[in-house]
Amino acid sequence: MLYTIIVPVNQDYNILNLFTDSLLRTVCPSTQIIFINDGSGSAVFQHLDKLKQEVREGVTIEILQHDFPLGCAVSINSALSLAEGEYIFFLDSDTILQPDWQSMMKETLDTDVTIGMIGGVLLYPQTGGVQHCGIAFADTIGRHLFLNASPEDIPKETFSVQLVVFAMFGMKREVYETIGNLDEKFFNGYEDFDYQMRAREAGYDTVINPKIQAYHWERSSGIHRNFNRKNNLARFWKKWGSHIEADVWPFMFSHLKVQLDKQRDYAHLPMVGIDLAEVRSDADTFWTQLEEAQIAPIAEIRDYSNRFNSNGAIWLPQVLGKELIHSENRLLFLVDNFARLLENRYWMEMRHAHRAKDLIIDLYGNVITMDRIYDGCWPGSKVR
Repeated sequence: MLYTIIVPVNQDYNILNLFTDSLLRTVCPSTQIIFINDGSGSAVFQHLDKLKQEVREGVTIEILQHDFPLGCAVSINSALSLAEGEYIFFLDSDTILQPDWQSMMKETLDTDVTIGMIGGVLLYPQTGGVQHCGIAFADTIGRHLFLNASPEDIPKETFSVQLVVFAMFGMKREVYETIGNLDEKFFNGYEDFDYQMRAREAGYDTVINPKIQAYHWERSSGIHRNFNRKNNLARFWKKWGSHIEADVWPFMFSHLKVQLDKQRDYAHLPMVGIDLAEVRSDADTFWTQLEEAQIAPIAEIRDYSNRFNSNGAIWLPQVLGKELIHSENRLLFLVDNFARLLENRYWMEMRHAHRAKDLIIDLYGNVITMDRIYDGCWPGSKVR
């Protein structure tokens, strides 16, 4: 077999049915599919068993059965011992796959000997906004790059990231032969990040090909995920904290530069920074790095971060009042995620004459003009 696809299943039947339909429609020949029914019951097993009769020629299906859920790492390891493919893929059982994803992953992995792992862009099925496009870090926080962005606004070419989630993941067989199994001490969380850090230490890079896209329902959480999150996160940082790179800033500043280049006609206008970020350490680092990068001279920075409550929408009429509505200066809003500013139609109408010059930048690497929010609905709004 050229390919092995490994799918742990702890899933609602209807969501699983959507996934398997998309898998059978898009799977390439010479593929071994290994399902691990991780305690999902007999109905799921019967469904998976029925698929054996429906797969195209050159595709095989194997089913591993756990009577009770044993978790993602155990499930994947049990399948890895049976994997025959030169390219090994992991998929969540709540993704909806698009044509050619498999061949595009292979072709991308083959472009460079240092590329060992690859992820695709995951979109929210409810909105079409970006759910996952790799993980980038500030000093202490890892964030999903370009969260909630329109797919049109993400990079067009393949780019390197430190980590991707295993919901849609591929690797060369040599990575598995070098790194071995997942660490089963991570229970339903961060085993994917730990595995890639081990591979990075061995010299393999992880990339995102933005042309590879899939929908992801985020309904395949497995048991005790939330309960174990703090333990898994602490284990990850204890093990890899000194190896993590603060790499979100280049993404942010390269996007900011692109937007500023489009606004050269307004370059003579002073720019005022409007700080609405709750993560204060990252906000302080941003303003410092922006000054050092000399991309956008900031006339002044106004900190409004203490004027609103945590989580949810930030309502600008409440936070800013009438301040800045009639300002001739360009405004650069810094916010944790731009989706928190979506509910500001009134304030933006008041600012209407000046809004085209204003920019929003967030800690997930997004940079958008204020008029983009004003002019229509946005494809994603969930902040994570």
